Amino acid sequence: MKYTVTIIILLIGLCLSVTFLKSEYTIALEVLLMTLTYITFYVWEYSVINTTFDSNFKIRSQKKTISIFDIGIALFLTFQFLIFSDFYLNHDYLILILWITPIIESIMWFIYKSKNPYTIFINGNQLIVNRRWVLKRNLNELTQIHYDRFSKNLELNFKTKREISIKTTEYKVDDILQLLEKLIETSENNVFIPLNYTAQKKKTNALTLIRTKTS
Repeated sequence: MKYTVTIIILLIGLCLSVTFLKSEYTIALEVLLMTLTYITFYVWEYSVINTTFDSNFKIRSQKKTISIFDIGIALFLTFQFLIFSDFYLNHDYLILILWITPIIESIMWFIYKSKNPYTIFINGNQLIVNRRWVLKRNLNELTQIHYDRFSKNLELNFKTKREISIKTTEYKVDDILQLLEKLIETSENNVFIPLNYTAQKKKTNALTLIRTKTS
């Protein structure tokens, strides 16, 4: 919450500076506010790596997913701003705001590859997914597990709270299978491993075996 509030305050300050403040210090103030916004966002992302929870089961992230959607939106709107040059000259800070998430996620991709932080924890019957906003769910209320073969996401549905999506490509296959076993074991409902995920795993294992034999 503290990072969210800080970023909102910085962005409000930036907007007020651009809109109302007209002096020799305006550019310097805008650069300072934008720099602080980037630093705050980076510290927020990096704090995930240093956060841990009591648990009897946990798995490491192997990488950080970079959102293609966010990059696409940033590129599209950047081109729009550049085409309408007058708008761009008056609102160039908007482009920098658009690129906050793609730039910071790209930096974090390298950091995650290096550090492999723990990002999923199970403590008793509680599932904890460590992200910018920490997600916690009671596994006794887990009702279904779906696997989206397009996004490679495991989607966990619960009785009283919103679903949680877990990007399987960020973790080792064996770790995901252990996680699924824990989820099924802890749930009080009839939950099972999605058949399409099982098929995907078999296909991956078969391709790995073929590459091993031919190398």
